Amino acid sequence: MNCATLKHDVRAAFAALERPGRDALVPHACAECDGLARALGAHAANTVPPALLQKHVWDLPLLSDEAKQYYLPAWLCSSIDEPCSDATDALLMEFRSDHRWNPATPYTPAQWAAIGGWLDLMLLRCDPYSRDDVDGVYIKLMPRLQARHALH
Repeated sequence: MNCATLKHDVRAAFAALERPGRDALVPHACAECDGLARALGAHAANTVPPALLQKHVWDLPLLSDEAKQYYLPAWLCSSIDEPCSDATDALLMEFRSDHRWNPATPYTPAQWAAIGGWLDLMLLRCDPYSRDDVDGVYIKLMPRLQARHALH
């Protein structure tokens, strides 16, 4: 699997999304969420600096539904670059949760296809300890991932 092509597909699938306003990045006000909103709000999804992403890699659960959808490519592309990473583990944990996956603009078949491509790559390249987590995410997302087969 070509990582550059997959990163391109991820970015293209999410490119039409508008960046949520800073006040819509997190669903409530607290020091941790406000810091995350300030940090991410200064960047588009495709320009989040690696050091900033690493600092906030475990903060996906703090994002609003719309912010999670918008910034998901940053986490996915980081994980594609380094499959045995905290970004991969954070994504697997988040995909297993039912927490804030319903943005006002639902995920498109192309976005689910990009997520499915990421899962395919993780099966090939993630560390053996994450294999069960990847399998669990596949099982959980299977109904949503079915649409991706219609694209090919």
